[in-house]
Amino acid sequence: MTIKKKPKQVHRSSSVEQRIHEPEYMVQLNDPASMRRDILESLREVILFMQGYEKFRKLQEEKIAIFNQLKNDVKELNQMIDSRLRKYFPKGKLKAITEKEGKEEREVEYVEVKKPKVEVVAVAQPRERVALAPAASELDELESQLKDIENQLQNIK
Repeated sequence: MTIKKKPKQVHRSSSVEQRIHEPEYMVQLNDPASMRRDILESLREVILFMQGYEKFRKLQEEKIAIFNQLKNDVKELNQMIDSRLRKYFPKGKLKAITEKEGKEEREVEYVEVKKPKVEVVAVAQPRERVALAPAASELDELESQLKDIENQLQNIK
């Protein structure tokens, strides 16, 4: 038989006192109003920078969404060509045209061959729109903070 060992329990003392640390030094400001104004102006600049960044990020997201939509449209067109239009193309064993062969073919006289016209009707599915509302709320919040800081700056002056 094996004897099971009990896990050791660690008892922590609850008599640990928290010391309140008070600052051991004090700094005197010659002109606290100008210091406050400088701090508020720097905060204003930071918020303006953040607003510019939010606009940039929003444009990047729109750009990515547009490229994804374009990519999906190209895939859809390729599928339509492969599935619906391929049967109307002539079938044959043709080699890929290289630039040298392409130049030679341009010199050859072309003969028109009339083929019956076939109407192809393509039906596209409706697209989903992507909403970018959350970024606008952050931008509104930054604008409200900017207005508050500008009001405080005017009160100081």
